[in-house]
Amino acid sequence: MSTHKTDMPTHKRKIRPYKTWLYNLLLALVSPVLLLWLGWRMLVQRKSSDGLSERFGVLPQELVKRCQTDDPVVWFHAASVGEVAAAEPIIAAFRRHEPLAQIILSTITPTGRARAQKIEGHIDGLMYFPFDLPFAVHRVFSLLQPQLFVMVETELWPNTLAEAAHRGTRVAMVNARLSGRSWTHGRLLRGLYRWMLGNVSVICAQSEADAERFVHLGAPAERLQIAGNSKFDQNFPVADAAQADKWRHSFGFALTDRVLLAGSTHPGEEEPLLHLFQQLRTEFDDVQLIIAPRHPERADAVEALIRQCGYEVTRRTHVLAGEVEPVGTGGQSAVAHVGLLDTIGELASLFSAADVVFMGGSLVSIGGHDLLQPLAAGKPVIVGPFMHKTRDIMDLALREKVVFQVRDLDELHVMAVELLAEADERERLAVEGPAMIARYRGASEACARALEELLNDSPTGEQ
Repeated sequence: MSTHKTDMPTHKRKIRPYKTWLYNLLLALVSPVLLLWLGWRMLVQRKSSDGLSERFGVLPQELVKRCQTDDPVVWFHAASVGEVAAAEPIIAAFRRHEPLAQIILSTITPTGRARAQKIEGHIDGLMYFPFDLPFAVHRVFSLLQPQLFVMVETELWPNTLAEAAHRGTRVAMVNARLSGRSWTHGRLLRGLYRWMLGNVSVICAQSEADAERFVHLGAPAERLQIAGNSKFDQNFPVADAAQADKWRHSFGFALTDRVLLAGSTHPGEEEPLLHLFQQLRTEFDDVQLIIAPRHPERADAVEALIRQCGYEVTRRTHVLAGEVEPVGTGGQSAVAHVGLLDTIGELASLFSAADVVFMGGSLVSIGGHDLLQPLAAGKPVIVGPFMHKTRDIMDLALREKVVFQVRDLDELHVMAVELLAEADERERLAVEGPAMIARYRGASEACARALEELLNDSPTGEQ
């Protein structure tokens, strides 16, 4: 992996106020709409208001007290589940380099927070990321007083960066990437992006292509490093036959059934997958389906859709509550019903029970989700045409022939039949998927070394 020597910006950067003035003027204009949107999400969509006070800069006293220390405070920000997965091995490696640092991790989504709560032993505090409003970010920086602020992947917030620059807080980006959407926005707002990237001391990019895009948008080339993708360094669950058997039993499937697992699905995907299941049942009398929605709060809607298609439903939460007696066990093929994973944090383990995996967010224009977890479990993975958010890993997996991309539902049907029927191909992938991941490890250590160097160069004066 190639690296460039980092040219650090001065400790106290002179910011360009007009950049943030224009941005804040726009925020002021849209704030009423944003407040209405928040109210609608809580009242109509019944979204949780958990963390709302933190998003306005009101932090728990216990967290604030942890930061009142002579040890350096390092604030990592990872927006959602994918970013937290990328952050975890970097934080673990950084902790080995800086064991005394107070590490605070912020997220934006509840699912990201739930994933972050599973990081044990490496973080000292967890919070929701503040809205990018001047008073909110000012308050959070005043309370945390971080020496280093680390953004995971593509999390550029003008007021946050302005506050960091004003205080002389070092800023880094790790596992940095520019998706197609971010690239488009960056070209349209090149002046703003040039200013924001000018406030970042180190950018550890995932790939050469990402590094070139950052430079094109105004990042100083000498601050770029090509570290690779830290998601390869995750501690993936070990594929365990006994665990797989427990999963199958809990959903009422026989150990010999062929299981298609649809992971991280979105609206517009479950219905065609259920129609696919109906087709597959005419070709394999032992095929079963488990659906794991990306957002478990959609479970009621997904259950209703499953029942509309004529199937019974076994929900994971009902099994855990003892409300469901498993059916179809004892060596006989299970009756046709659909499993529904409506919990957070169990999908990685559930992959062990699948024979074939379809990863959601790819039949609709979401951009795809994490391919590495099912590959680490040694499973054949099918995806749809929309994989722009995981471009680099997707291209690599296609070259390695461990992921199969389809253009439409007809191709999805053909590929599912082929993989369910061919045990030899499944056995090949059980070896080659994990082997590919092993070959591309190492990005986290490169990022951790860059952060250690940056922290040691950080000013230690008043924040």
